[in-house]
Amino acid sequence: MLFSNTRIKIVFLWMIFFYLFLFPVISQASYEFDNITNKKRVDKSYIEKNLKSSGYWNLDFKIHIDNNWSETKTTYDWCSGSGTWSDPYVIENVTVNGGNSGPPILIENSDVYFRIKNSTVYNSGSGFFPIYEGGIKMVNVTKGTIINNAAFDNQIGILLYNSENNTILGNTANNNTNLGILLEKSNNNFLSENIVTHSKGGLNVYFSNNNTLSGNIANDNTYSGIILEESNNNLIWGNTANYNSDSTGISLSSSNENIVLLNTIENNSYGISIYLSNKNNISENIAINNKVGGINLYSSDNNTLSGNTAKNNTYSGIILEESNNNFLLENNATHNRVGMDLYSSDNNTISGNVMNYNNKSGIDLYSSNNNTISGNIANNNYYGINLTASNYNDITGNTLFDNNICYSEDETCIGNTFKNNICIKDEPSEDNWIISGLIGIIIVSIILIGLSVLYRKFKRKVK
Repeated sequence: MLFSNTRIKIVFLWMIFFYLFLFPVISQASYEFDNITNKKRVDKSYIEKNLKSSGYWNLDFKIHIDNNWSETKTTYDWCSGSGTWSDPYVIENVTVNGGNSGPPILIENSDVYFRIKNSTVYNSGSGFFPIYEGGIKMVNVTKGTIINNAAFDNQIGILLYNSENNTILGNTANNNTNLGILLEKSNNNFLSENIVTHSKGGLNVYFSNNNTLSGNIANDNTYSGIILEESNNNLIWGNTANYNSDSTGISLSSSNENIVLLNTIENNSYGISIYLSNKNNISENIAINNKVGGINLYSSDNNTLSGNTAKNNTYSGIILEESNNNFLLENNATHNRVGMDLYSSDNNTISGNVMNYNNKSGIDLYSSNNNTISGNIANNNYYGINLTASNYNDITGNTLFDNNICYSEDETCIGNTFKNNICIKDEPSEDNWIISGLIGIIIVSIILIGLSVLYRKFKRKVK
């Protein structure tokens, strides 16, 4: 009985201790645990909320912004920003199907900073001139950046109309029924590192000035890779335009004072084509393995072609037709049928070029007058320089080695001047034959003397 009373007292004392000391500690620990749990819930909610701003949206409607960015941002989670340079409006990670009836993304009348990036646009449908449809279409827009988007199965992948000071960067525009990228009546835009393939035309610049196209790839299009039409003062620099099989790698039509520099143009019908275009600078391009010609000027005057490589083209490296007052300087036109061809072209300067190993001629002139051809190297061709019905040309100081015919003019030519040209055909002369014969006799004599000495030594040993 005493033991039982003692145990009851001990239990009672433990209960008092628990309520006085341990319960507050446990309660505080429980409170802190709940706080930690709630904080984790808050943190998770915060993260999910922020992840949503960089999520992905597969939209069942088209995007149309007409000077209403603020309203669009308020309404849709896929639009953020405030339209300033440091915080542009952003449309990101959206996929938009045009439903074959208009552009998936249409931006109009916008003069705030914005970006469209990492998005996919397709199935725009087709419009008719002058209202074309594009995967991303911008009309009367400035300060926009279109970056890392994919545009396919549209009439035009990316279209800028009457838009200035925009950047089109790193986009892919493939398999569009008409054009990959089009600038029309749009100035001072920057297009770089875009890939434009398997469309009728690649990068197209119409009635647009002071644009820069650099580092783009325009391959495997039905017609031209890069086209400028009635467009002036543009820079076409460091692009690749290959396998545009039915037309031209880079084409300028009625376009003046453009710079075409350091481009690679291979396996097209024509490499670079200049038509009705004046005062352009075509420099340091590589135009090889094209079906007809490497660089072609038609009815184009006062252009400068310098430092280009035009080789392994089926017909001519460089062709001038009805083109006057052009400068062809330090180009390499080798391994073609003809290095440089001039048809009905007058008052041109051809200087410092290399035109070797062409099947027919280094330089061919037909009905071309008053041209200056000086300081060129034309070796190992059939004709070094060949003139037909061409008059009053000045042909001076050229190096013409190992051609079947050094230079030639037909009976219709008058007044041409040939001065200080070096013509050497690498054929053995009579003196060379004599020297070669003497050397042969000396070598044979030395061999016979050596054999005689060896024979005598051998005979002595046998004895």
